[in-house]
Amino acid sequence: MAKKILSTVLGLIGGLFVIFSLEVLGHIIYPMPAGINLSDTEAIKAYTSGAPSLVFVLLVFSYALGSMAGGLIAAAMAPANKMAKAITVGGILMGLGAYNLFMIPHPVWTIIISIFLFIPCSYLGGYWGIRLSAKKTN
Repeated sequence: MAKKILSTVLGLIGGLFVIFSLEVLGHIIYPMPAGINLSDTEAIKAYTSGAPSLVFVLLVFSYALGSMAGGLIAAAMAPANKMAKAITVGGILMGLGAYNLFMIPHPVWTIIISIFLFIPCSYLGGYWGIRLSAKKTN
């Protein structure tokens, strides 16, 4: 039982790490203006409306890659129901991503693409994780 939960938790941590790392890279490439008040909704809207598309493409890429990584880790570590663990990680990441996408203004295309990427990407990562764990046992 503990290994089942641990595989999901570690998959979630791995996925969040990848997403966070790529988001930090996006902020390095396109830094926020100095002195911006993160609690000021209008300032955040002005920042995101002026941000180049590359920032949002990187965000979508981070969600996709993070979901794949999380699914891979969860499926590779789970003792049983490997794909279910990968999809669970994708679902949790989708919920967290949706919260971020709706709390901070984003272009509509970013929201639509991102929401539909989490589960398929975690499924793909889970597929790779299952294949990886099968190679270990052979």
